[in-house]
Amino acid sequence: DVLIGPGSKELMFLLQLVYYGDLVIPTPSWVSYAPQAHIIGRHVRWVPTAREDHWMLTPQELEAICKKDPQRPRLVILNYPSNPTGRSYTVKDLKALAAVARKNRVVLLSDEIYGELHHHGRHVSIARFYPEGTIISSGLSKWCGAGGWRLGVFVFPPALRWLLEAMAVVASETFTSTAAPIQYAAVRAYEGGLEIEEYLWHSRRILRGIGTTIARRLEGAGVIVPRPQGAFYLFPDFENFREELGRRGIRTNEDLCHRLLEETGVALLPGSAFGARSDALTLRLAYVDFDGARALTASHDVPREKPLSQTFLKTYCDAPLSAVERICAWLLR
Repeated sequence: DVLIGPGSKELMFLLQLVYYGDLVIPTPSWVSYAPQAHIIGRHVRWVPTAREDHWMLTPQELEAICKKDPQRPRLVILNYPSNPTGRSYTVKDLKALAAVARKNRVVLLSDEIYGELHHHGRHVSIARFYPEGTIISSGLSKWCGAGGWRLGVFVFPPALRWLLEAMAVVASETFTSTAAPIQYAAVRAYEGGLEIEEYLWHSRRILRGIGTTIARRLEGAGVIVPRPQGAFYLFPDFENFREELGRRGIRTNEDLCHRLLEETGVALLPGSAFGARSDALTLRLAYVDFDGARALTASHDVPREKPLSQTFLKTYCDAPLSAVERICAWLLR
């Protein structure tokens, strides 16, 4: 049972419109989940996550939320690989979360739009372990590198067909269809084949090389940063520099963002945009400012058994690497 719309964001909005219950969002999380709920008038329950858990929801945290009112209907959003952290869940994590969700009859919205960009191609959906209560959300734009080509996909289990039907009724009054050129592009993308698999393999290889290199450089400078496992984001934490930054008049992640932009020319987003506390010195870093077509072509010339060298990354993906060098130099000046 599949519902297609002009972007997964539109489908998420419709789901919240037809499902009456609390929206449970782990923080940090993507910026549009909560605003959509507020527009509709739904109650949002934020679940703060911890640095030591790499900012991912734990089964214990989900159980604690459900235990307060076991009968209350809840829609819990999981996004992995994560925007803003680039982290993902292990199979063990997913099994444990699925067990808690099943016990408490939670509806899971598993936002897997970056699933095909797991850096080792090992993405596993939680629907494998809780199929009857999981809606899988995906789309065209991220894994295809097709930003602006808005086509979202929701996959429902038979037990939640009533939600699909309710969303389809509202959808018929809010949009007619996804634009025809995008439909043709989606048909080709979802047909798969060797060309698509080659594209994904090299995309993952490049993103893995950039993300790992940047994380190591930040770690070397003293920044706390979980190693990325997918997508193209990092969520560095500058807590180790709090005292020094405080002497510079920087006390919030918004302050830190502004000063980095003004003094290094590097643009990041504050953690508060993703639900983190303002006084937490966390930022989101996206590392896609490079010519993807040129890098993909060059990656084909490097044997598959060899990792991409620093020379390769510097030649074809220099902008994000240089930006991080400027951040590190600014921190340590």
